Amino acid sequence: MKIKPLIYKCFIASLLGLPWGQSCQANPAPEYKLKAAFLYNFILLTEWPNTVNEALRVCVIGKSGIDDAINDIDGAEANKRHIKIMHLSSFSNVDGCDVLYIGEADSIDIPNILNKLGDSPVLTISDNLDLVKSGVMINMFPENRRLVFSVNIDSAKHAHLTLSSRLVRLAK
Repeated sequence: MKIKPLIYKCFIASLLGLPWGQSCQANPAPEYKLKAAFLYNFILLTEWPNTVNEALRVCVIGKSGIDDAINDIDGAEANKRHIKIMHLSSFSNVDGCDVLYIGEADSIDIPNILNKLGDSPVLTISDNLDLVKSGVMINMFPENRRLVFSVNIDSAKHAHLTLSSRLVRLAK
């Protein structure tokens, strides 16, 4: 399965600092499509310890507009593994994930989820600014009409994940 070229175009435009509207005028990509593109590239720029699973399980928990957009990457290849999107209704199954995308956290107990994950090699990503200091590894947020992200390197190291230096350099 191929990722739509518009997603790449908008992702690159955002990283270069171009406003969303200017860079994606022919067919504007909503913010959630851009977030899905970022998520896919975060996966590409992350190295997991030796894995035996053929599928790279991307789990989504919480309310999020990314739900439909993230399905575009279901079946795509990343790091010689095929992505499998899983929508979770509770955090009891998070230990079966390689990537955990945390949406709106109204009813989600983030400290309990992160505690349950411990030092498991699970890349945690969110777009909820309230989670920046919670231990989530990558947090996306809008800034000056662009989508930017921050990286918590210590959390990634604790989970035995290696984030590409390119990813770290691009982070806020």
